[in-house]
Amino acid sequence: MTSYHVFFSAKSEADEPPLIAATHALAAELTSAGKITSHRFLRVTNSASFTGLPRFQLIVDCFDQAGLDSAMAHIRARIHEGPHGEILRCVGDFKVAFSADA
Repeated sequence: MTSYHVFFSAKSEADEPPLIAATHALAAELTSAGKITSHRFLRVTNSASFTGLPRFQLIVDCFDQAGLDSAMAHIRARIHEGPHGEILRCVGDFKVAFSADA
């Protein structure tokens, strides 16, 4: 399994509910298009020693790197449209990481 992790927070002038709705919509779109195998959308409730950790985390899982590449290509094709476009309008701080099963 190959996973994409994105940590993000809303811009100070943006409301969280539209960002949350757009994130759920994007994950549903990727799932229904067969681009991802699963996802988790989390609100960070205690950042512990990770000071500055953004408020939300989205974890997207794909069977392999080729699947992740396909999902990313799907998003890039409409990067400023639909749910991803709304996310871009709402997000201020974000950080990404990639992982694979050990």
